[in-house]
Amino acid sequence: MNDELDVRVHIGGGEEARWQMSIEGDGPWHLRLESLDGIEAAAVGDHVFAALRSIREQLAPRGIIMCCNGARVDVRPSGFSASHGAWMIYVLPMWRPPTVRDLVPIFGYAHPSKVGSVEEQDAYWERHLKNRKNLLNFINPVWWVYFLTASRGKPNGFNRR
Repeated sequence: MNDELDVRVHIGGGEEARWQMSIEGDGPWHLRLESLDGIEAAAVGDHVFAALRSIREQLAPRGIIMCCNGARVDVRPSGFSASHGAWMIYVLPMWRPPTVRDLVPIFGYAHPSKVGSVEEQDAYWERHLKNRKNLLNFINPVWWVYFLTASRGKPNGFNRR
């Protein structure tokens, strides 16, 4: 698969810009991010989410933040999604189980206030895993009602170019 799409980035001084993301492969995935000025970052990963994390680590020292769902602190692909490239990822709320309605496209826009570093993403994932094992989740009737009713529906932002 070869694809190109626009991705918004937030540059140190508060300026937002659109950069070009080139995606090649079908596992491993090759991503290349390029600005009009020629600033470039590239990475290879088993799935798009892994390659995106590598690009974000390269850009962080330069004060450049990607404004896409894959850079949000509270997201992760499922195993199934990762096995198919991780084009759709789950937003992981702490208080309830994720459902199909929590699926978002990895390169969809995310406000800079919702994105963070790879380390912050990993820390949130650890907290989320710990919270999932909390016994109170299983005896909370609100959790069960949400789980049983909200799993119906369509993923958010499913319109991919």
